[in-house]
Amino acid sequence: MNADDFFNQGLDENLQAEYQGAMSDDKLLCIDADYTQAINLNDDWVEAYYHQGLIKSAELKDYQGAIADFERVIEIDPNCAEAYYHRANARYFLEDYEGAIADHHQALLINPQFAQAYHSRGNAYFIIGDYDNAIADYHQTIELSTQLANYIHLDIAKAFHYRGVERGERGDIQGAIADFQQALQWHPYSATTYSSRGSAYHALGEYQQAIADYERSLQLNPDLPEAYHNRGNARYALQDYQGATEDYNRALEIYPNFALAYHNRGLVRAHLKDYWAAIEDFNQALLLNCNDAQTFCQRGLVREKIGDYQGAIADLSLALQINPNLALVYGYRANIYRQLGAYQQAIADSNQLLELNSNIAEAYCDRASAHRQLGDYQTAIEDYHRALQINPDLVEALYGRGVARENLQDYHGAVKDYTQAIELLPEFSQAYCHRGNARRHLGTEQGAMADYNKALQINPNLLEAYYNRGSLRYAQADYEGAIADYTQALQINPQVAAFYSDRANARYVLQDYQGAIEDYDQAIDINPSFAEDWYNRGRSLSMLGDLQAALTDLDQALQLQPHWALAYIVRADIYRSLEYYQRAIADFQKAAELCYLEGNLQYYQQILDAIAELQQ
Repeated sequence: MNADDFFNQGLDENLQAEYQGAMSDDKLLCIDADYTQAINLNDDWVEAYYHQGLIKSAELKDYQGAIADFERVIEIDPNCAEAYYHRANARYFLEDYEGAIADHHQALLINPQFAQAYHSRGNAYFIIGDYDNAIADYHQTIELSTQLANYIHLDIAKAFHYRGVERGERGDIQGAIADFQQALQWHPYSATTYSSRGSAYHALGEYQQAIADYERSLQLNPDLPEAYHNRGNARYALQDYQGATEDYNRALEIYPNFALAYHNRGLVRAHLKDYWAAIEDFNQALLLNCNDAQTFCQRGLVREKIGDYQGAIADLSLALQINPNLALVYGYRANIYRQLGAYQQAIADSNQLLELNSNIAEAYCDRASAHRQLGDYQTAIEDYHRALQINPDLVEALYGRGVARENLQDYHGAVKDYTQAIELLPEFSQAYCHRGNARRHLGTEQGAMADYNKALQINPNLLEAYYNRGSLRYAQADYEGAIADYTQALQINPQVAAFYSDRANARYVLQDYQGAIEDYDQAIDINPSFAEDWYNRGRSLSMLGDLQAALTDLDQALQLQPHWALAYIVRADIYRSLEYYQRAIADFQKAAELCYLEGNLQYYQQILDAIAELQQ
């Protein structure tokens, strides 16, 4: 047999096998062998290489062998467009998409009417994400081939769809919507495309339009979990929390491993303050995706809400371990550290946040608050300055700077800051209260009283305002008014010793010694280490004639504060009343010694006169 015989035999067997249906591997190898024999007898036979390449590519899946055959065809006949086309397809199956595109391009240079080459090149462009060129090639295919146009609509729809997804990811939402609309013109029954267009409308804040697309998607495919999930997101944005929860539930019924649905349902439950259920959802999400930094962050924030600060810190730390560039998470953790009084750790986290983003005014403000709590008022003021340079209307920074200035006795600066804060937030009761404190230090008691009154008008439960107004009333000799304010403060918090002490002092001035003693009793029960309360209760007891009890209290006061001249004087007076003259003289002598050391020479002389009188 000559070369023609082998070639014709292979071709006949090929045609016969195609007519009969699927070819066996043995049959394919026989056909390939016939073409090989033909090539061995005639090394330049293009048709033999070409048909052998087709068998290897289409039937034997020997793509490397097919490429070698088509390369030989091209070597012999450089203008064989079909050889470039088939070599491109073999390269495509080997995932050499750039090589495939180059071959299709060459085929089309030779034959610009080669519709199948446009279609295949479009597929290669599609697979590498070059949707613009894919769409252009698909359109060209339709123009050239009515036959191909009948089944290429889906390819064009997919190309528009994926280009829309890509545009959405780049932030070109309007471009994405336009592409999804094009996709739906070519394939109007794509549930996935409706869902994707809904997500684009969601990104624009057009939630009702988004919901309409999700519902159309679910009409086409009632079991599409993404559409339920995405509709849940839109309902959540519209504050339809029940509807959102129902959608997340349905998504999870269809696809129980939908981690993002657990995450978002957890967000809804956290918003509704169903914190334990939210934590359960975040737990499930993390079982499915243990590297989701956002879920760790959200679980941490919920744990903070229930007072589990250590758990919250652990979760936020895990989020940062996964992604150290989550700037705001450093801020969240810094806030928890401040609540725990761990101000140095809070400052370290604020530093990290500001390294990642130096334009967050709130971060400077938070760091300033930590410095202020540590008593570093000047550094705090510097950070408040930076915060206000970024955002001059940041009320928290104005207020915080006012507090720092007040602590540095810059009362004029403090009043200015509090006033600006009040102008921005007229219902800021704490700012009124602190401005009242600063005005009182400046001697403007009338302005201070007006500020305390305004603070309590805004917030009738502002403990600090009652106490400070009571203190001002006491200083103005309005003892009844002071008692009323201290009583209000005690109704809000009955566990503050100072409130009882100060109310007792006011009652003592009004000669309500029994009422004063009762208040000193309460103060001492709460804080038995405060010498002044023992001293003052002793004075009150002496005024009621219970001198022995008074002595016991003065003894305790002097045990707590051994260098208190006035306590020695009062005890000496009681000893003198009880005719314990030697004890009286000893206490007066101790008092005289202390007054002399303190430079209080007037009291010193008066005490010496008392001692001389007792010694006569």
